[in-house]
Amino acid sequence: MTWLGINPTPVKEFKRGEELLARFFFIQDPDGYKIEVLERSGHYA
Repeated sequence: MTWLGINPTPVKEFKRGEELLARFFFIQDPDGYKIEVLERSGHYA
């Protein structure tokens, strides 16, 4: 999905057993740097 010209990677989930610990995805800035967007325990870090 493209949003405002940004192509995020698919959302990944990090689990311990059935417990969801975090969700994350990456975007790339105009200079080519990858930026991780992380949600831990319902809060963005």
